[in-house]
Amino acid sequence: MKKLSALVLSTVLLTGVMAGCGKEPAAGSNEGGSKPAAVQLKYWAPFSGGDGDFMKELVTKFNGSHSDIQVEILNLKAEEYYTKLQTSIASNQAPDIAIAHASKLAELTSAKMIQELSGTAQKAGIDWNTYSKNILSSTIVDGKNYAVPLDTHALILFANESIMKDAGLVDANGKVKLEAGKDGFMKTLQAIKSKAPAGVFPVAATSSGDSPLRIWWTLYSQMNGKLLSDDGKKAAFNNDKGKQALALMNQMVTEDLWPKNTKNGGEIFTAAKGALMFNGAWMTGSLEQNQNLKFIATPIPQLFEKKATWGDSHTFVLPVQKTADEAKQTAALKFADWVASNAASWAKAGHVPSKPSVLQSNEFKALKYRSDYVEIADYVSYMPNSPKITAVQDIFKKHLNVMMNGQATPEQTLERAEKEINELLAK
Repeated sequence: MKKLSALVLSTVLLTGVMAGCGKEPAAGSNEGGSKPAAVQLKYWAPFSGGDGDFMKELVTKFNGSHSDIQVEILNLKAEEYYTKLQTSIASNQAPDIAIAHASKLAELTSAKMIQELSGTAQKAGIDWNTYSKNILSSTIVDGKNYAVPLDTHALILFANESIMKDAGLVDANGKVKLEAGKDGFMKTLQAIKSKAPAGVFPVAATSSGDSPLRIWWTLYSQMNGKLLSDDGKKAAFNNDKGKQALALMNQMVTEDLWPKNTKNGGEIFTAAKGALMFNGAWMTGSLEQNQNLKFIATPIPQLFEKKATWGDSHTFVLPVQKTADEAKQTAALKFADWVASNAASWAKAGHVPSKPSVLQSNEFKALKYRSDYVEIADYVSYMPNSPKITAVQDIFKKHLNVMMNGQATPEQTLERAEKEINELLAK
């Protein structure tokens, strides 16, 4: 009987040992050499054309070099992007990370739709000192970081090399020769008008919508102009500086240097019917595709007190989630910082990357044209952070369109825009 009991006991002990050797590893352990599952991120962006291709390429490279984080990108149409993004956040179906323009951040933060980043950025190892101070400033709302900046896409000046050379307005280094100041610039435009072939416009720029507003803001910013009061409750542009900027634009139109009703300045310039063009740096990539077009890309000249140009930025934000997932948020910011650190290929679209280290890279320097206007990162001028900035811009554009058509003076334009914007801000 004792022998039987001993045999049973031995069998039980052996069974327990065998079971212990073959049991599953505890949750979260890496026993047996198995790798933890990668963090899966959903990423939304409003990029199309070349922008979309360059961003997909960056996502593919990131996924290939990071086994612990995998990103799935969804590109949405720009015109419906913010509506869908805000709807997804409100319905608790938001992506883990998304692109937002710097100009949209105040609107998103006031609606409590994006996360403040300081704690998560620290966990992700982000060093804000590695970003351009000027570009980074556009992502700070009420003293807090709400986004990781990817670039700045700002207004620059394009010149048709052949037309300008024939007019004697290109120097030995291939740079455009522009006389100093606003009066000098107007003399240059008059020289182009007198020397260029028939049918060529001195200025090819769209004369309605965003383009006139961006040009006005560039000129006004060169005089340290303010759009809104410090508290954001009143318009602050109906002044001598605002009038000077509009008067210069109006002079270009009335002297037939910038034709009225120009529906698409980019098309005119691409067809070699424009000598100079005010447009975004993002045009660089598309202009390069035209093998028959020789052009020069350069910063907007300083016509007033200081260098400045209109600009905005693509940034990465963390949409608010019903249940915050710290691992996903940290992984998302690691991805954002990696893209910003490897954005030389993003510059192929014409954008200026947000990290000075990228601008110093051989890959960036090998790109034609970009280094000719890279300085704009230091003085790009952003419109103020205001939850109502989109509506403010829409009102201003409406009144600018009337002036550009010759149906209002600069003074009337500012007065009408001021009145309507003040009514908006008072609501």
